Amino acid sequence: MKDFSKRLLPFVLAALIFPRSFECATAARVGSYYQENPAREALGAAYNAYRSADWPSAVMLFRRALSDPQNESDSALYMLIMAGMNSKSYKAAYADMAYFLQSYPDSEYAPLIKYQQGRSLFFMGEFDKAVLALSDFCHEHPESEMYASALFWIAESFYTGYNFEQARPLYERIVDDFPKDAKAIEAKYRLDAINQRLREEKLLYLLQQTGESYLSSKENYEKALRRYELESAMGVTARAETSDGAAQVDGNESGQEDAKKDGAKKELVRREIVETPSGSAADYSFIDALARLKKSAAEAQGLLDDEGGAK
Repeated sequence: MKDFSKRLLPFVLAALIFPRSFECATAARVGSYYQENPAREALGAAYNAYRSADWPSAVMLFRRALSDPQNESDSALYMLIMAGMNSKSYKAAYADMAYFLQSYPDSEYAPLIKYQQGRSLFFMGEFDKAVLALSDFCHEHPESEMYASALFWIAESFYTGYNFEQARPLYERIVDDFPKDAKAIEAKYRLDAINQRLREEKLLYLLQQTGESYLSSKENYEKALRRYELESAMGVTARAETSDGAAQVDGNESGQEDAKKDGAKKELVRREIVETPSGSAADYSFIDALARLKKSAAEAQGLLDDEGGAK
């Protein structure tokens, strides 16, 4: 102990007599250490960038730091992966996850890395693979705090693929079983969106059916109206012939010409009547057509009010 004190004494005296010189010398030694170890300096800078949420800088600095095997650890590699996910470098982050699970399979971060694998697959558009990866995570870690989030991303994979019938029960489970989880609000929003979409699809279908019925009824009504006009015109012409027959003078050239025109007109009317298809009385009743449309509208309203199929 005395020998140790003797060796330490010169340094203590130097610090007391020349405090500024001792501080400068220490700083110089530290600076020299980091200059000789740029990877270790990058590691400290990477931690600062991560705390500041400067994700692109954190990714770059962590990669530089981890180029030195002495700086590698599961925590540093985990932060590199999370910085990559937050900077949307999903493909590179996914490759880092595979390396992490191979190098640190028993790490406390391993379950979280498996969860992030599913998320990265989702954001890369690999929805089927994302469902498989996240389903495996849920099966292996049912007590994980990320369980509800994993269910949410599975549901999102189905929702993005317009598979609403499989997405709906997953969102409902999040809302019912994990009401305090952060994803419960997003799941509720998705359920509202699905219900609204289904209501819109029903309405479009009913409007299409009602529109087709309306057009059909309108066409039949117009045909009936046209036929009625032609028949009326035929009747007027016939009455005109009867009333004017006694006044016609044989041999009058103008009268003969008018007769020819009337005959041509009658023939035209007769042909249009013949060519106009006849229908039943119901086809020509526009009131009946309106009644059918009102009935269709009532059925549409009844289906829209039926919340059973939309929940």
